[in-house]
Amino acid sequence: MKKVKSDPTKTVLVITVGMILLYVIFSWEWAIYVSLTVGVLGMLSAYLAKKIDWFWGKLTFVLSLIVPNVLLSLVFFLLLTPIALASRLFGKKNPLNLKNTEKSLFKSVNKNFPASSFEKPW
Repeated sequence: MKKVKSDPTKTVLVITVGMILLYVIFSWEWAIYVSLTVGVLGMLSAYLAKKIDWFWGKLTFVLSLIVPNVLLSLVFFLLLTPIALASRLFGKKNPLNLKNTEKSLFKSVNKNFPASSFEKPW
């Protein structure tokens, strides 16, 4: 698998635009200052742009370890657990027939099939 090389200029641009969007949407004043600082530092020095890109890569790596676990936990506890509890309360008592209460699991169906239903099975 090839390692993707990042472009520090594009990374600085994405961070700058993202912070400006945060400022526009939420009116967070600190976001505009971060945007200006990152944008100016990235424009003035290629070395600083590379350092910003390196820091951004490390931050995204750390977030990739944390965020999926948090999201999956939220989905499990807020969505799947209530559905499972409701299913146990209101559903059939033995939906998979695991308790083996009958002699046979075969269910006879008394239905007449016409000969035309067997002509073209697919």
